[in-house]
Amino acid sequence: MKCPNCGHQNAEGAHSCRNCGAALGGQMSTRPLSEVSTPFAPLPEGALLHDGRYEILEVRAANDRVNIYLAEDIETTALCPNCQTEISDSQETSCSTCGANFSSVDLLRSYYLIRESADEHAFAVEAQLLEMGLEHAGLLLPREVFTEAPYGPPRQYMVEPEFSPPPATSLPVPQELNQVLEWGVSLAQALDYLHHHNVTVGKVILNHIAIAGKRAGWAHLGTALIIPQADHSTAASHVAQDIQGLGSVLLHLATGEQQAARDQLPEQVATILNQTLTAPARLTAADLATALDSALQELRRPVSVMHIVGQRTDVGQERALNEDSLLALDLATVFRSVSAPVGLFAVADGMGGHEAGDVASRLAVQEIARRACGSVLSTALAGKPLPDVGQWLKTTVLAANQSVHDHREAAGTDMGTTLVMALVFGDVATIANVGDSRAYLLNQTEITQISTDHSLVERLVATGQITREEAANHPQRNIIYRVLGDRPEVEADLFQLRLAPGEALLLCSDGLSGMVPDRQIWQTWQTSISPQDACDLLVEAAIQAGGDDNITVVIVQAAR
Repeated sequence: MKCPNCGHQNAEGAHSCRNCGAALGGQMSTRPLSEVSTPFAPLPEGALLHDGRYEILEVRAANDRVNIYLAEDIETTALCPNCQTEISDSQETSCSTCGANFSSVDLLRSYYLIRESADEHAFAVEAQLLEMGLEHAGLLLPREVFTEAPYGPPRQYMVEPEFSPPPATSLPVPQELNQVLEWGVSLAQALDYLHHHNVTVGKVILNHIAIAGKRAGWAHLGTALIIPQADHSTAASHVAQDIQGLGSVLLHLATGEQQAARDQLPEQVATILNQTLTAPARLTAADLATALDSALQELRRPVSVMHIVGQRTDVGQERALNEDSLLALDLATVFRSVSAPVGLFAVADGMGGHEAGDVASRLAVQEIARRACGSVLSTALAGKPLPDVGQWLKTTVLAANQSVHDHREAAGTDMGTTLVMALVFGDVATIANVGDSRAYLLNQTEITQISTDHSLVERLVATGQITREEAANHPQRNIIYRVLGDRPEVEADLFQLRLAPGEALLLCSDGLSGMVPDRQIWQTWQTSISPQDACDLLVEAAIQAGGDDNITVVIVQAAR
């Protein structure tokens, strides 16, 4: 049952909010306090509590279940300027904890919020936690809990600081990931402390988490469960529930539950949070704190990445005109000694013959370069985060298609072009392809085709009508059903991968992939002295195999 006053989620059937005391099923009373007529009337201003230690200054809220007061501590206190230990004896001149001199420290009176309830069990859990002597930076426990009968039957009181850190419910989402991980470390460490004392939070919600700058702590622990030490099965179940709840809260703070944002989380962070949600029993709170801290340190220490690029295009043996075009824009940016290069690479294989295919591929590449210089490259130069890369690639492909299509309509030709392009930012490559020009991932053990050909034979292979071996020599292997320029709009396939140091992304036209087997492409790259050397050798291999088509290849290798 959600509180209409503060939004706290209470148990079904509850009469008042466990957090703020508001009556459930109705709103907090807006009448003057003097007109509130209940069997649980608030205390008057000036009333003294706890053997005269606290004086009621004002009533902050009142209903038939809970009253909340602002109170002043009659006893003067101060904090040690060195270790923050509370000082209550005005005759002391040095700190009993650290020995620091505080003869010049002024003793001040403190102010608190005091919650009052007629329910004898209202603050029982908090009282138990205080009796256990729990102390941890990530726990925001009340100052004290006591029972007193100032006017008639006994009432229960809980004393809290006047200014507590705001709950996580007050935060807009998503929050900056580094900050969320810092909070996660604090919360997981405090959970570990609680679990070692056989205490679980019980129900992990945003209102149970208080945020103070870079630190976060557990607050409003009235829902905590104190589990008997011998009850191992119950403890394990509730520990897993705590970890799952914390993972869910961190995911919400980091992404706002947006799937697109979740997909863009760093792999290490995504793996950790996924484990908290799907297999929390395999994690301890200490494990989670360590994993989150490791992910945080990884984000704080960005690894410098370099792109080593090779590229080459050739007319081949059979064609009179090279209708292929390529683009290789690589911008090396270094800020604070960290290299985070951004590169845009494209291979376009034109079709339509003289004054058609070559024009189509050139128009596509020119439009891509124009849009890149006006957005992603200038953004990278400014040291700002790139826009949504996938969306940028989609709109860029549409713009390139429109350029080719408009020219085709005006010229009255059947021009068109395939396209495979990649935006590589640091070690992350996002790839778009239309047609049968390909993208491959090369690593130390294998070659993997990333893109999918938009060709007839690829469909026949996918539906099981022919084998991959039969496709290589199929008479209709050159029939492509999706290209730039054929229609006013075209849809590109998108892929994303991360390049480990030493791995490479290879883009090529079918003049290479149709003439040189994948295994030979990999072996040539593996034995080459550089990406440029590999490109040169691959073009020569395609020519030696017959060179039936134009040949274009670009290799982008990641290095540190």
